[in-house]
Amino acid sequence: MTKKIINLLFATASIERWNDLPRPVKFIELDKQAHKMIIAYFLAHCEKDVDFYKLINLGIAEVLYRAILTDLKSPVYHYLREKNGEALDKFVLENLDDAIDDELKYYVKVLNTDLSKEKHILLAAGYLASKWEFDIIYNFAPNIYGIEETKRNLENSLEDFYDLEGMKVLSLKKKSYDFISLCGNLRFQKRWAYVPRIPETSVLGHMLFVAIVSFLFTKEYGGNKQKACYNFFTGLFHDLPEALTRDIVAPVKHNVKGLDEILKEYEKKLIEEKILPLVPKNIQKELRILIIDEFANKIITEDGYEIVDFVNKDVVGIDGSLVKIADNFAAFVEALKSIKYGIKAPELKRAVEFWQEKYKNLKLYGIDFSKYFNKDFIE
Repeated sequence: MTKKIINLLFATASIERWNDLPRPVKFIELDKQAHKMIIAYFLAHCEKDVDFYKLINLGIAEVLYRAILTDLKSPVYHYLREKNGEALDKFVLENLDDAIDDELKYYVKVLNTDLSKEKHILLAAGYLASKWEFDIIYNFAPNIYGIEETKRNLENSLEDFYDLEGMKVLSLKKKSYDFISLCGNLRFQKRWAYVPRIPETSVLGHMLFVAIVSFLFTKEYGGNKQKACYNFFTGLFHDLPEALTRDIVAPVKHNVKGLDEILKEYEKKLIEEKILPLVPKNIQKELRILIIDEFANKIITEDGYEIVDFVNKDVVGIDGSLVKIADNFAAFVEALKSIKYGIKAPELKRAVEFWQEKYKNLKLYGIDFSKYFNKDFIE
């Protein structure tokens, strides 16, 4: 994990989408990419023989590609690709050269030529995430110039992906689509709700940031590919219950005696009663493993999971403690970035100092975390 990749990932929290149209709320690139990966997770589980490790790498490559090219409108981007796509790819790779490892460079390089099932799923998920946003804009300003053409183009694009079973399921607009919408709603919930910050990040975008950092940490210490995938998706869904509970601010959650345990029990109840029934049964078992006891170290078993102190890097499991560090690192970046942009709320300063102190001597999984929880690591 490098300073540049973290700064590029976080830069997508400042890229606004649909900024040429009237919008009831801001739509942010990081949030859209997070929603896309959640939809891709659903679509992939409706197919056979999907390489989830490849799916994740291609997804991360797309986030970085978008971070380099900022806010090009889709028609402009596709026109430029048609005219000189190789030059665009070269430009992106040159800007990422010192930021990513050789494996990720490969996925960035093939991103726009890959014809695999995994890329097909990501494209479908991307259009669905865009359509979800657009429907809100369309209902808000249905008479704006050009909006009917945009609507028609999106619908025509989606038609190309109905070979995917999950697309057929979601097109029914029943419970599985409700799950996708529930996840999408997390873009409207702000992190650090009681503290002014720049940029304001959402719970949805935060979840993707944690997922990618968890994935990169797993690669750094040499965890196997299955574990890297499980850690990624644990990060991607770790705050999903907040779609029903909203965020309980840390000072209340951790300082009111017994409240944290009560909230955990309440979350488990909501997960079982409100979230899991929305997804097909073949997804319910894995999703339960990912979002219950999300920060526990787990070995995957036939019946679910077993909580352990530590998961060997070659064992199929989840490094919940590593995902927790990634979660704290995301909060550290959110606070420090805002301070560097000039919003120096006392709560942010205290948070940065707390995490620097907490991780200054911590080595876990063979990783020295003090180099990441350092003011100099974030630009």
